[in-house]
Amino acid sequence: MTRPSRTTTYTLVALGLVAVVVAELHLGLPDPDLSIKNHHIQHAFFILGGGLWGLALAGSLMPAGGAEPRRSRSAWLVLAIIAPLAAMFLMWPSTYEYLEAHPFVHALDHGVFIVLSGLTTFAGYQFARSIGWVVGAALTVMAWAAAFGFGVTPGPNPLLTASATTPAAASATAASATAAPTAAAVDGATVYQNCAACHQPQGTGLPGAFPPLAGHVPQLLAAQGGRDYVVHVLLYGLQGPITVDGKTYNGTMPSWAHLSDAELAAVIDYVSTSWGDAFPSGQRPYTADDFQEARATELTPQEVHGLREALKLP
Repeated sequence: MTRPSRTTTYTLVALGLVAVVVAELHLGLPDPDLSIKNHHIQHAFFILGGGLWGLALAGSLMPAGGAEPRRSRSAWLVLAIIAPLAAMFLMWPSTYEYLEAHPFVHALDHGVFIVLSGLTTFAGYQFARSIGWVVGAALTVMAWAAAFGFGVTPGPNPLLTASATTPAAASATAASATAAPTAAAVDGATVYQNCAACHQPQGTGLPGAFPPLAGHVPQLLAAQGGRDYVVHVLLYGLQGPITVDGKTYNGTMPSWAHLSDAELAAVIDYVSTSWGDAFPSGQRPYTADDFQEARATELTPQEVHGLREALKLP
């Protein structure tokens, strides 16, 4: 193999710099703070930039006399496999709870993506020039695919998976595809079976994992803006740390927008009046119209969390 020209090296460095700047300033990119999907798109550009820098460095350090013996190059292939696996691990949903709770570590995470992608292409290039390009392209594609695949939302959580496969969930999904009944015609207790795996049959939740509904939902409804907030949580989900009764929860509430408006109204009416709870004085039960109107908002789970923070809900 011959050493790449200086023009090629400088071009790779410049393109890598452009990719990193685009990622850092999210120029032309969707706001990475609004969803994990958008954040993964930002990661893909960090990885692209680091990969291009790794190729540039590898090419500039190539011995003028040719490649090293294959025996010494074998170790580089191992690194070219391990580095991208480490990068993909950092994008795995299970790591997000920790990163979101430690902003400084999260910021360093972006630099780690650049380093790991640079190591990937540099090591691959040391083994064989074509391998450097192939592993770099593969890592960038995987990072981009993460935004539209496994990295969109944390999961799959076994409890959420179990609740999604219950007869109640299946029947509710089928019902939403047909003419929606009124809230009064829907059994809220039956719809709640979709929620019971996480929030428990008596609404007590699971410590450290899922917050309680019993005693807490009436508090939300009584707070200013809380009634609409509850509608948004059911329709669009919730992602971000919250504190309930002095305990912090930092998981993800999935969207239940696939249920009909009447089913959503029925289940929140059920939750609001079960386990000794009741609607705050002067408040009426929810109706399907409450959810139908809110569907036009189209919030992300992160925006719902931002709404909770802005309203300073309990």
